Amino acid sequence: MTDYDVIVVGGGINGLTAAAYLAKAGLSVAVFEARGQCGAHCDTVELGLPGFLHSTHAAWLVPAMSPAMADLELERFGLDLYGTDVLFAKTFRNGRNCVQALDPAVTQASLARLSPRDAAVQATISQYLAENALDALEINQQLLFSAPNARLLDRLSAFQDALLRRLGIALDGDDLQRMSGFEVFEALYESEEVRTTPAALGEFTGQWPLHRRVGSLALNLAGLSLMPVHTARGGSHALTHALVRCLVAHGGEVWGTCPVEKILVRDGRAFGVRLSRDAVLCGAEVSARTVISNVTLAPTFLQMVGEEIIGAERARQIKGFSYDDPQLFGAYYALRGDPEFASAAWDPAVQRSWVGYLGGETLDEIRSGLGRVATGVIPDDVMGGYFLPTRAEPSQAPPGCHVAFVWVSVPPCPRSWRGRRLAGWDAWPALAEPLADAITDRMEEAAPGFRSLVLERHVNTPADQESSNPSAIRANMIGGSAIAEQYGTNRPLPGIVVGGASRSFLPGLYLSNSIHPYGATHLATGYLAAVEVAEDLGCRDAEWWRARPLMWFLENLARIPLNAGVGEKWKQSPATGAGR
Repeated sequence: MTDYDVIVVGGGINGLTAAAYLAKAGLSVAVFEARGQCGAHCDTVELGLPGFLHSTHAAWLVPAMSPAMADLELERFGLDLYGTDVLFAKTFRNGRNCVQALDPAVTQASLARLSPRDAAVQATISQYLAENALDALEINQQLLFSAPNARLLDRLSAFQDALLRRLGIALDGDDLQRMSGFEVFEALYESEEVRTTPAALGEFTGQWPLHRRVGSLALNLAGLSLMPVHTARGGSHALTHALVRCLVAHGGEVWGTCPVEKILVRDGRAFGVRLSRDAVLCGAEVSARTVISNVTLAPTFLQMVGEEIIGAERARQIKGFSYDDPQLFGAYYALRGDPEFASAAWDPAVQRSWVGYLGGETLDEIRSGLGRVATGVIPDDVMGGYFLPTRAEPSQAPPGCHVAFVWVSVPPCPRSWRGRRLAGWDAWPALAEPLADAITDRMEEAAPGFRSLVLERHVNTPADQESSNPSAIRANMIGGSAIAEQYGTNRPLPGIVVGGASRSFLPGLYLSNSIHPYGATHLATGYLAAVEVAEDLGCRDAEWWRARPLMWFLENLARIPLNAGVGEKWKQSPATGAGR
C-alpha cells in the first residue's frame, strides 16, 4: 500500500504547479519542502524598514502566459496581477531611451525616433505576425508548453523562413536555430539603441544572446511584441501562496521543514522518499506511485538517487551539467520617492515602465560584457536590469515611497573586477558592498538624484542565494545554463529525459526542474511534469484541464490594472500618447 499517488520533492513554484494540477485531477499528493516555507526563488520579504516589500529573486512575473492561470484558478486563490502600459525600457547615456509597450503605436513611435529604417523592420515583423496570428500563437504555445520535437522545430523554421524572405534577409529558419542572438540582432537592425533592447531582453530571460541555438528566440524578441509581464499585489510571493492555496484546497499536503535525503528505488523504479533526520518527520520513509523532483539535476541524481543506482557513466555525464550562467547579483532599495530618469526628457514614457535596463550602450558592449562574465570576469562598467514594482503596484511600499531592485549578471566564481584579483566563490562577502556601490553609482548616473532617495540598501549575492536555496547550484536562476548542449531537445542533457519533457530514465521519477524550457514563473516545467504524470496515471482527461497557453493573457489583457503607482506627472506622455 502506498502513502500517496505522487510525492513532489521541493516546494518551488514549478513543483507546486505540478502538485496542484495532480491534486485537482484527483490524485493524493504531498510536497516535501526543506525550508519552512515554499517558493525560495519567489520570496517577498521586508529586508529592513517595515512596509517595504522586496521580491528577492523572481521580480518579473509571467504566469499570465501559463495555462495554470485558468486551469488552477490562480486569481481565485489570491494572485492579482498588476502592470504598466510600458513593458520595458532601455535608457542610454546619450539621453535617449527605447521603450516597448502594450500599445504597438507607442513601440513604433519610440523606434521611429531612433531609426526610421528599424521602425520599418519592426513594423514588417508585426504585420507578418498579425497576418499569421493563429500560426504564431500555436507555435509559441507549443514552444514553451510541450516537449521539444523535430516536427515543431520544422514548423518554426518554415514560419520564420517566410518572415525572413519578407524582410529581405538572406537567412532561413534553420540558420536561425544555429545562430546566436547577437548575429540575429545585427542582421535585423542598424541602430545600436534598437539592437541592444532585445539583446537586454534575452539576458532577462536567462537565455543569453551570446549562446548559439537561441537565434529563433532572438527573432521573437526582436519583434518587440506584447509580453505578459507583471508584478503581483503584495509582491512575487503571491504566486507561491496562490499555488499552495490551490493545492491544499484540492486535498494536497505541504510538509515544510522536511528535507528529502533519499529518493527510494526498488527493482529499478523510484517508489518513494526518505526524509532527513533533521526533518520534522525525522527519517521517515514515505512511498508513492510516482516521485517528481523539483530539485535541480545534479542534486536529484548524484545526492538523492545516488551513483550506485544510476551508474558511473551516467553520474559522470550529470557531473558535467553546467550551472555557470545565468547568475544574478542584486541590490535592493527602499526609496522615499520615484526615480526620474534623465532620458525622460527624450521620451517621458520611460517613467511609465516598471522594468528596464541600463548599460550596454552598444551590441558590442553587451557581447563583451557577457563574454567576460562567461570567463569569470565581472565587467568594469555596470550593465543590468532595474525593477520598480511600486510603479505598477504601490502597496509594496508605504504611501509615496517606492522599492527598487537592480540586478547584474555575474560569474558565480569571479576571478577579477576592475583590475582586482578575486578569490572566486569565496570573494562574495568582501565584494558585496563595493559592487552594490557601483550599481548605485550607475543608477545615479541614469536617474540623477537617485542616491538622495535611498532610505536603505540590501545586497543579495550568488552565495546568499545558494544558501537560501541549495538546489540552485551556484545560484543559477533557471535550473542550469541554457547553453547549446543543454538547450531545446538536449535539455537537460541527452538521454536524461525519455518520451517527453519530464520522464527521467529512471522509471517512476519525473523532473520539474532543469528541464525544457527552463525554470521561470511561466510555470512551464511544472505544467509539463503534471501533464506527463497525469497521462501515465490515467487522469489527464479531466474536463477542467483545457486551458491553452497565452490565452488567459489575451482574454484578460484589458482588465489587468496598469500604472497604479505611476506619478500623475507621467501618466500622460506627449511623445508616445496616453497612459492608463
